[in-house]
Amino acid sequence: MEITRSTVFFVSILFASSAFSQSAFEGVYGQVSTGYEKNTVESVELIGTDNGSSPNTSTSASPSSSAAPLVLGLGYTFKLQDQFTLDFGIDYSSLTQTTNSKGFSYPSVTDSGTYDYEFSISNRFNIFLAPGYAIDDNKVTYFKLGYSHQEVQYSQTNCCSVPSNDAGVDGYILGLGYRQTIAKGLYGFIESNYQAYSSANMSSTYTDGPGGSVSANPDLNAYNVLVGLGYTF
Repeated sequence: MEITRSTVFFVSILFASSAFSQSAFEGVYGQVSTGYEKNTVESVELIGTDNGSSPNTSTSASPSSSAAPLVLGLGYTFKLQDQFTLDFGIDYSSLTQTTNSKGFSYPSVTDSGTYDYEFSISNRFNIFLAPGYAIDDNKVTYFKLGYSHQEVQYSQTNCCSVPSNDAGVDGYILGLGYRQTIAKGLYGFIESNYQAYSSANMSSTYTDGPGGSVSANPDLNAYNVLVGLGYTF
C-alpha cells in the first residue's frame, strides 16, 4: 500500500507531539509565589499651587516600601530545539504595597510646615517572554523580559489634601529564575525581578485655606525575590 506524503506528515506530527509531551515543563502552567519586594518612588518633588498664586516646589524625598508580595501567574512553555525552552507568561501582583511616609516642605514659603505623604502601588501585571535552558528534563534556568504596568497614588497623612488620582505607569521587567520538578506536573521555582517605570502624572487638591492643587511626577522602580509553586497541565 502506498504511503502518501500527507500520511507521513500526520504521523510525524503525532510523533513530535508525543516527544514534546515528555518534557516536564512543556505546556500550560499556573503558579503562585511570594518572597521579598522593595518598591521605590524616586526623588519625589511636590508642586504646590494655591489658587491665585505661583507654583512652589517642595523638598525632595524617595519613599519606599519593603513587604511580601503575592504574585499569581499563568503561561505556556514551548519546547524548542536541543535543550532550549520559551515561556510566554502573564503575572499579577495581588497585594497593594504602601511606602513609608515622608515629610515635604516648601523652602520658598515662609513657615510652610512639613507635609507628610505616602505612596500606594497596586495592580501590577507583567507580560513577558522567558527563554530557558533545560539542564535536564526536570530543571530549567530562564531569563525574563517583558512589559510591566502598575498603578500609583499618593495620600497626605497629616493634613490638608485629598488623595491623588490613581495614575497608571508603563515600564519593563527583567528577571532571572530557576525551576525544578517536585512531582509529576508540580514544580518549585525561585526568581529575581527588576521593574522600572515611566514618570507618573499625579495630582490632588487642597482641602483648607484658599484651595489649590499639589502635583508630582516621580519615576518608580521595584525589585523582588520570589519563591513559589506551580503546576504544568
